[in-house]
Amino acid sequence: MLTAERYITLLNHFAGPVSGEQDEYEATLEDLTELFHCTERNVKLIVRKLQEEELICWLPGRGRGNRSRIRFMVNRDLFLLEFAKRLAQKGEYRSAFEFLHQFEEDKTILDQFIKWLNDQFGVEKITADAQGKDVFRLPVYRSPVSLDPSMLFFGFDSHLVRQLFDRLVEYDSEREEIMPRIAHHWEHNDSGTEWTFYLRKGIQFHHGKVLAAEDVVFTLERLRTSMNSWLVNMMNSVEAIDTRTVKVTLRQPNWLFPRLMCSSCASIVPSDLSAKEERSYWRLPSGTGPFKIVHWCNNRIELVVNDGYFMGRPYLDGVKLIFMPENIPNASKLKWEHLVANESHTPAKAEGDWQRIETLSKGCSLISWNRNKEGPQQSLSFRQAVNLIIDRSALIQHSGKSGYPARSFLPREEAALGVHWHDASAAKRLLEQSGYDGTPFVLITGESECEDAEWIRQQCASIGIPVIIRYEEKSSLTKTETSQEADALLMCLVFADDEICELESFLQENSMIYQHLDPGLRQWIFGITNEIFATPSKGRRSALLQQIEYRLQDEAQLLFLVHQKLNTYVHPSIRGLVINNLGWMDFKDIWLTKRNESELDARRA
Repeated sequence: MLTAERYITLLNHFAGPVSGEQDEYEATLEDLTELFHCTERNVKLIVRKLQEEELICWLPGRGRGNRSRIRFMVNRDLFLLEFAKRLAQKGEYRSAFEFLHQFEEDKTILDQFIKWLNDQFGVEKITADAQGKDVFRLPVYRSPVSLDPSMLFFGFDSHLVRQLFDRLVEYDSEREEIMPRIAHHWEHNDSGTEWTFYLRKGIQFHHGKVLAAEDVVFTLERLRTSMNSWLVNMMNSVEAIDTRTVKVTLRQPNWLFPRLMCSSCASIVPSDLSAKEERSYWRLPSGTGPFKIVHWCNNRIELVVNDGYFMGRPYLDGVKLIFMPENIPNASKLKWEHLVANESHTPAKAEGDWQRIETLSKGCSLISWNRNKEGPQQSLSFRQAVNLIIDRSALIQHSGKSGYPARSFLPREEAALGVHWHDASAAKRLLEQSGYDGTPFVLITGESECEDAEWIRQQCASIGIPVIIRYEEKSSLTKTETSQEADALLMCLVFADDEICELESFLQENSMIYQHLDPGLRQWIFGITNEIFATPSKGRRSALLQQIEYRLQDEAQLLFLVHQKLNTYVHPSIRGLVINNLGWMDFKDIWLTKRNESELDARRA
């Protein structure tokens, strides 16, 4: 990139922002030493390199009074565009945008680059050895924090783990049933304290190991010491009865145990992991899932199909996830066939007969108050005042995102009505009752929530509450110290499975909500959750969960904000694309028609 920057520096100095191919200008080595702030020897090296790249032609002056001349061989606009394309073709998408952002005056070049990118995402046809390979390419706006199932915290990471690994069982939200996966059958004793799982034959991990009961035992024992240990907190023991039978014994009845085993965090990992260096292993982990990971760097992740997948080979031969910078202009949103919950840059429109897919996110954005830290948030009246000053409908309109005001974790039937109480006068009265002295509170959130955070700061300022916003990296939001340092946290929760994910918010020790509960409220919730686990009736479990929500709302512990709509546009010849509960598409279900291939070929011709 240094050579490219030097070429542009020369163009700017001698020709200005507009230059044509073959333009010549007088120049001396002394001029260039001042321009590049280096010695004449280094200038000669720079000139030689630019000539080798066929970017300039250096015409030395011959004789006294004859000045040297420099000829620019490549048009400025063409050079910027082609250089950015070359970076992108090498997978260095972020570098391409960083390069173009240095030249903000060349906005038309950035627009042309984005238009070119639009044709790069979606489906590409790769021909190798006379066999066509279908690869799906998707832009995403952040890389995963971890692909270790036991360390999962974010929805995007969980989605990727589901492409690489399998669980004992899987929950079908449409049927509301637990379905076989690695286990083809399971049973329990009368009290719900013993669960036995029978494993399929012939399942292989990507590195060739045949899955056996020892791998299930290793996985569940490993979970005991992880940030997701709540899944197996009731487990007394787990043992391999034989190579394909696993028995789990619990300390108390837990009728939700199979549902817990549907979690991405309970994905089965190979027992020979214990003999490997874990840090490097988790860069290219081996699971039993429909795809295996072959490359992970700062720019992209590449997956290839698992030909021997026990649930049936996917249609796609591969998936490439390209990590894009957050600050891409809106123009790029058009035609990018992608879905990323809570971080999606979805298009406002699509062309021709493209299909629009829309669903309501399972989850919501919310504010969690830290009841374990001194500050104005210790006052119930203060928390209620902030709740009343936030107009959810206005927040949705301000953000430009589609969705509904939230009154609970999960959207219910009445969510479509979009009504939420907002009362600035009542907020001011409550603030006076609280004895608020004007102390600011610290709101911590991620960069993806910056627009909502700034809007909330303005609303609080309207009644005299100053807010200090602190933005944290995604990985920092998983750390307990981050939660403990905040007076409040603005976050977006995505639930893959309704009641299980809601329980996770209360029981996972790294959960921001868990960290913010005061000891008395936390203990009360623990009592309710134990009763939930011991209850076979789904209706009663739902009622108990609602009791927890009611108390969290009564105490204004959580301020529910917005249920977000997720949508994308896809070409009609791309089939099988649906939005799962994590706000993503399951790559194994996508397939293509011949019409798509011919259109792609025509477009690239």
